[in-house]
Amino acid sequence: MFSRKKFILLVLLILVIFLIIFVPLILKVNEGQRANLSKHTEIIMDTTVEITTIPFDEKAVREAFNVIKETNNLMDDYKRDSEVYILNRQGENRVSPFTLEVVKKAINFSKLTGGAFDITCKPLVDLWRRAGKEKRLPSPQEIKEALFLVNYKNIILEDNLIKFKKKGMGIDLGGIAKGYAVDKAIEILRKEGINKALVNAGGDLYALGRGPQDKKWRIGIQDPRHKGKIVRIIKVEDKAVATSGDYERYFLINGQRHSHIVNPHTGMTVENIPMSVTIIASDTTTADALATGVFVLGPYKGMDLINSLSNIEGMIISETSEGMEIVTSRGWMQFQASDF
Repeated sequence: MFSRKKFILLVLLILVIFLIIFVPLILKVNEGQRANLSKHTEIIMDTTVEITTIPFDEKAVREAFNVIKETNNLMDDYKRDSEVYILNRQGENRVSPFTLEVVKKAINFSKLTGGAFDITCKPLVDLWRRAGKEKRLPSPQEIKEALFLVNYKNIILEDNLIKFKKKGMGIDLGGIAKGYAVDKAIEILRKEGINKALVNAGGDLYALGRGPQDKKWRIGIQDPRHKGKIVRIIKVEDKAVATSGDYERYFLINGQRHSHIVNPHTGMTVENIPMSVTIIASDTTTADALATGVFVLGPYKGMDLINSLSNIEGMIISETSEGMEIVTSRGWMQFQASDF
């Protein structure tokens, strides 16, 4: 008869054979996948830009970085030879197709958000930056004068000529240019035959195809008050993700945190409600602009807007008297990792 002892020995023998033969193969496959995954980082647009591709393609990655640099060279409003800097200084400028496309998209997002997203907010942004450096709040008169110059409806487009209706106006593409640059980088990678990649420009990212081990890309969403802590993990494929918040860029005045995002309607910075907004969309330009617009709209009007749009999902983290509150859109759970 086949004794219990012999049965146990047989099972152990099979297990040993499995470990000897198959485990090295599994490890070799995983090592091969890790070897094919390549990350490259550069500082562009005043942020860290990371491009991850599977497999590595030096030419494709270099061209992707170059198109991001080109976008920055055209649209950085502090770069003296950029198209946007010249436009702001002269009040009009003939621009490239890239800049024209971004401005047109920005105007559409302004209409969509009822002006909560408005690239003509530069006079307000500059005012708050000066006040932040001087450790003071802007005066009501200063805010009133800056608000007079803020209104996307005062941008005039004539072919490739952009003009302002009021002297002293200026545009700031900080709420949309990074997303646009990421989309352009993804276009390059696709043309070069890359179908698995992650382009991340300071939190504005696009996940192309699937990630390592042919699984969806896992994206962590940061706790806006505890650096390094993740509050949610989402899994995405062929989707853009962008987050706007008051925790990475802000300044302190009289001990109070002031966000770098300014409300174009009131002239005041957006404080605490919400603390961060994350948008999932089909392209990064949309995700970037909507994250800013919803941040200004606030958790209630902002979530109403998200839920009214197709192929858009969002998560809003707010500070309440009872602590941190997280609200998500109707279809958000399809992206949330089940193991978090």
